[in-house]
Amino acid sequence: MGKIVSFLLIETSTSGPDEILNNVKKSDFVTEAYIIYGEYDVIARCETNTLHELTNFVVSIRKLAEVKDTKTLIATSG
Repeated sequence: MGKIVSFLLIETSTSGPDEILNNVKKSDFVTEAYIIYGEYDVIARCETNTLHELTNFVVSIRKLAEVKDTKTLIATSG
């Protein structure tokens, strides 16, 4: 089985996007991450081996003080 590709959308407090972006980029699971404009503030493209790894990563991000909400989108090649 190949890698699980997902996109994590993160809503932060007003002062949080830069700090969250820097934290997210440190993860071995994140292949790309950007500040975005709209309902969410940061988007991260993730690759994990298992759903368990993805869940643990998302939970760790949700625990950060500046994070208000997240949405995880799991991608498929179709």
